[in-house]
Amino acid sequence: MSAVHNENDIAVTTRIRIARNIKSIPYPRKMTAAQAENVIKAVWDAFDNLPIKSTLTLYRMDELSSLEKKSMVERHLISTELENSKVPSAVIINGDETICIMINEEDHIRIQVFSEGLDTKTAYDSARKIEAVLSETITFDKDEEFGYLTTCPTNAGTGLRASVMLHLPAINSTKNVSPLLKWAANLGMTVRGLYGEGSKASGALFQLSNQITLGISEEEIISRFNAAACSLISEERRICADLFERNKYDLSDKCLRSLGILKNAYMISSNEAMNLVSNVCLGANSGIIKNIDNNALRKSLFTVMPATLLKNEGNLKERDRDVKRAQILQSVLADS
Repeated sequence: MSAVHNENDIAVTTRIRIARNIKSIPYPRKMTAAQAENVIKAVWDAFDNLPIKSTLTLYRMDELSSLEKKSMVERHLISTELENSKVPSAVIINGDETICIMINEEDHIRIQVFSEGLDTKTAYDSARKIEAVLSETITFDKDEEFGYLTTCPTNAGTGLRASVMLHLPAINSTKNVSPLLKWAANLGMTVRGLYGEGSKASGALFQLSNQITLGISEEEIISRFNAAACSLISEERRICADLFERNKYDLSDKCLRSLGILKNAYMISSNEAMNLVSNVCLGANSGIIKNIDNNALRKSLFTVMPATLLKNEGNLKERDRDVKRAQILQSVLADS
């Protein structure tokens, strides 16, 4: 499997997700509380006597506050389904939050591994190693003809989903999202908003992922996904260059005004922060703004989302949150 250039001026993070279920145990929507507890124990115990276990922490959903769970959703560590799970459920996360294993979400096990930019190889290799560790003590539900079985048939077969979060301000500003959705579907891909299915593309952040998991090898899934992601990145760059050529003054004004607000505003709301950062990154990609670390600036957005900000900074009132958000973003820009 060939590596892909990071492309982190546009690609923020890559995620590889592998869905698995345990043989002879009902799937989460049909299981009892006792069965759910057995699944949590089986997954956590699979790491016993392995060096990796010292880097992992098990978080039970019923022991986390609503704020802690919401913060995990904001940071893309868990889904809203796991956040609102009605059965005993948990998540295993490593120290730098690049590994995240959801337990008793839609499926018994959802291994997630994240990497910087567009880097499917690193994330895939790590996810496969974790799956191999689990398979040593857990028997997965598998059919000889259809492959691994999942709650939703669209995940059956390999159970593998590759996705990348892309910042596409040029495409978004030209209202080319509808053609983009059709283009992705024709390639067996889907384009969704910031938080996946049903969400909006806040701050021009989109998620590209594969739709097909059945009747195709993992290697072919990754290969097709990489090709689609690289094509989308190339299209964003083309439209960005075209915007600069046709509307240099308007584009420069928008991007530089956004930078000025970020650098000087006393208060910034979360929605405003998303849009301002998007404009600044567009300016950096267009060559209008110099010496800006796009990826560091975009990643900082996930530390200033409402629940995460409250979790990290304490019980702040809304206005105080907006002040703190402005300070954090200004600090990131100062380091660029």
